[in-house]
Order: sequence, then structure tokens, then C-alpha cells
Amino acid sequence: MDLSARSSTTVSSSGQSTPFPQPHDVVLGGASPAPIAGLVLGGLDGVRHRLNSALVEERVGAIAQLSRYGQAGLDLLLQSLTDPAIAVQRAAYLQLHHSSDVKARRALRSYDSYRLFECLFTLTGHAGGVTAVAISEDGKTVVSAGRDATVRVWDLTSQEAFWVLPIAQFVYAIAFSPDNRTFTLRHRHQVITAWDSRTGQQLEGEDLPTRSISSVTISGDRHRTHKHLISGSRNGIKIWDLQQGQEVITLQGHTHLVTAVAIAPDQSRLISGSEDRTVKVWGVPT
Repeated sequence: MDLSARSSTTVSSSGQSTPFPQPHDVVLGGASPAPIAGLVLGGLDGVRHRLNSALVEERVGAIAQLSRYGQAGLDLLLQSLTDPAIAVQRAAYLQLHHSSDVKARRALRSYDSYRLFECLFTLTGHAGGVTAVAISEDGKTVVSAGRDATVRVWDLTSQEAFWVLPIAQFVYAIAFSPDNRTFTLRHRHQVITAWDSRTGQQLEGEDLPTRSISSVTISGDRHRTHKHLISGSRNGIKIWDLQQGQEVITLQGHTHLVTAVAIAPDQSRLISGSEDRTVKVWGVPT
């Protein structure tokens, strides 16, 4: 069938003929395809739509855009802390962590961030199992004692030991002074020795109290909703919410018994020592 026979032309004022479609002609529209979902939302409504997606990746992607939308975006971030997916909670937590908003800071104090903890790095050097660990008040220094008869003082920034101290007596516990300058070691029969963390020298005549830092410790303060029991287990660290009476998470990574744990004063870092001869530093990756 000749389709050209179904078309006719019209004559313009210049005398040129131009095609004019007839009822049976095929007419093409625009080249833009129809939206796949039938509806495309932009702006804050679009972000809300993605936050309700069944796909975790979609919800995580939406979190990154919420900082553009002021208070409305902040409210959605706070709601995302209760998302069933840990990946979404982590994305929201990291966004809020950089916020100075009072509402955001209050929410972070109430949020149980231990469920987001991962091993940030591992400190190696002991030739025997680790028996005790402690972290300074400023969170910059860790001290560990090992069965190799040494105490190591670690700089967490460089992840290197800047002092390796020979210790004749077994060390059961370590504690820092509030000014970070001194740490004490508890030995057998409650014998305590004190050391200068800056020079590595033993101090004479010091009588500094130790804190209850061992393979079991309790975290939490009056500003935080959650209090936790943190204990070493066979190959990991168990963290329990004392209010709920439930295990929050077991941190896995050590290959032998965890013999010592300590928590930073701001609870952003957890330190563990193990019979596998390593010290691990745990926290929320940023």
C-alpha cells in the first residue's frame, strides 16, 4: 500500500508546497521517553521518596542530600537513626556527627553508636599475650602490657609505640591520670608503680589510684541514655545495654581470648588486648 497517496500538500503564500498530515498518516511525537516510574520527584519531596525506598542503597544515597534542606533535612536525619538497616543508620550518624545543632548533639548522646563500631586499626609488637590496656583522657595515647614483660606506650595518630618499657612484674591493670601525663600499673599483691607517659621514666613515691579497667568495664555517664557492660569473650568483645538487658553487638577480629578492654572517656574509641598478642582500636569509621 502506498502511504504517500494518503498525504496531501498545502500551498504557502510563497508558492511552495508543504506536507500536511492526513488522518491516516503516522505522526511521531517528541523524543523524550516517559518516566520509568511514571512520576519523577525533585527537591525535598524526591529525597523523602527515596528514603521510603525498599532498597538500602537508595536510602543511603538520599541521606547524603539531606544537609541541603535545613531543619526539614535535619529532622529526616534524626528519623533515619532508627532505620532498620545499619548502613542507613551509619550514614545518618556520620552526617549528624559533623553538626553543631543542639538537637543533633542531643540525639547522638541518646543513640547507641556501639552498634556501628568496627576495628579501625591493629597495634602489633608484643611478643606475648596482652594482659592490660588503657587509653588516655584525651584519647591520643594507649598503654598496653604484655606477657613478654614489656609495657608499650602507643601514639594513636602514628599507630607506633614511642616507648617500650621492660617490666619485671606481671601487670593486671593500667590507669591514666586525668592530665594524661602519668599512668599507673597494678601488679600482684596490689603493688602499684607510676610512670611518666612523656619520658617513659618510672616515678618514685607516687600513690595514684587505679581505675576499674580490666577485661570488664562499664561505660556511660549522666548525659547518656545508655549504659553498657563491655567484656572480653573467646575471640571478641561483647557489649551489653544494661537498661535493656540485651546484647548490642559482638565485635569480632581477635583470634584468641580477649583479656583486656578499655573505653575512651568520650566513648568514641574502644581498646582491646588479646592473647593473640595484638591491641585493637575500635570506633565508627569516618
